[in-house]
Amino acid sequence: MIEEKYRMLNNKTILYIEDDLELQKNIKEILSHFFKKIYIASNGDDAYSIYMENQNKIDILITDINMPNTNGITLSKYLREYNKNLPIVIISAYTNTDYLLDSIDLNILKYITKPLTTQKIMLLLDKLLDHFQLNNSLSLNNNIKFNHANGLLSISNQEIKLTQKESKFFKLLFENDIVTYEMMYEYLWDYDKIPSADAIKSFIQKFKKKFPKDLCKNQQGVGYFLDKKTLL
Repeated sequence: MIEEKYRMLNNKTILYIEDDLELQKNIKEILSHFFKKIYIASNGDDAYSIYMENQNKIDILITDINMPNTNGITLSKYLREYNKNLPIVIISAYTNTDYLLDSIDLNILKYITKPLTTQKIMLLLDKLLDHFQLNNSLSLNNNIKFNHANGLLSISNQEIKLTQKESKFFKLLFENDIVTYEMMYEYLWDYDKIPSADAIKSFIQKFKKKFPKDLCKNQQGVGYFLDKKTLL
């Protein structure tokens, strides 16, 4: 089944920008079958605001080039200042050499020319699937490997299975010098309901039990960090 093939994308969130409202509606309907959530904007300025409010939740940017106010290339440049690895997909009604040259340093994942056919969308899904399969595997050294997609952490050939929330937390620890309480609230609990101190304590205690002693440490009043020396 198509849905099974793209199951890895089901937990991903898209920011999609398109000023043609009819096209926007149609493409959102198609993408909603494959992705967890889709944020919608009709111009670059609104898209920038949405991204800044939800940057820890957005996994993919899909943007038209020609839009009112801030265009897709300028928007991509702004967002690259905050996220060097965000997969960016550019859509254009035509191939504009100046635009392409202007975006050469933006590490664009894929360019798509309009009209957006079903075949082009499926090719985009394949490209995104390849991207996330490649980038879901993190490696600290030869003995420590982590696959964010399935939550499997391997330490000296011993596999540790993490829950979805633990997997998100470990990825945050892996990619940041310190994970603040604010980041935990936003990324792990989505600000729906800020957890109590007891809830965080319980989560951390269960998390620590799965790892070598002193791997995850606390900086009082700030948050948690990964003591990578413990694993070397």
